[in-house]
Amino acid sequence: MPLVAPKTAQAMADHWSARAHRFDGAASHIRHRAEWKRVLAAALGERSLDVVDLGAGTGACALIAAELGHRVTAIDGSEGMLAHARASAAERGLSVRFVKATMDEAGLAEASADAVTLRNVLWTLENPCAALALAWRILRPGGTLLVSDGMWRKPGQEREAVEIFGVELPFYNGLTEADARALLRDAGFLDPKPWHGLFSVNPYDAYGEIPFFLLTATKPAG
Repeated sequence: MPLVAPKTAQAMADHWSARAHRFDGAASHIRHRAEWKRVLAAALGERSLDVVDLGAGTGACALIAAELGHRVTAIDGSEGMLAHARASAAERGLSVRFVKATMDEAGLAEASADAVTLRNVLWTLENPCAALALAWRILRPGGTLLVSDGMWRKPGQEREAVEIFGVELPFYNGLTEADARALLRDAGFLDPKPWHGLFSVNPYDAYGEIPFFLLTATKPAG
């Protein structure tokens, strides 16, 4: 299977670990936690699922999924980000299995998940198609993939990430919904469904109304 991040995995982990101490202070999933919980509840459904959160960061999807009653495994290569996620889980009394590993190292079992989440992760990857192939492999037939991302920078407004990673990342400014739909289609996922319209406010309003999306798609049942 092609690697998700053959060149940038360690540098990306170091980048996010260095930012971890100030990340939650401005994070959308903290400022608009109730909104994210309501929308993820609708997108994932009421049945208790085995959920794998790839690129979990400080736990935006993982903690909410656990609150909703799902059995969650959270994967991230940044120890700094996971430290905050673990602390938040402990504070809220949530049971989440945290794994410090890149997607390429995680060794996740085939057909072991009912749902996979990738929130604000695809833009950080050298090979987002490989991440979707990994999600396909670990999903059970009929399983749900949830992806959320946005256009984080306009051309010319890039910050340090583009200087460090831009040459390697195909979506270093972010993704549009159309980009994501094309990636999902090429990966073989069916029935993409938008959920971002359920938000009563733009959850990234602190950054100037970032255009974002939240989609689910399905791995074919047979």
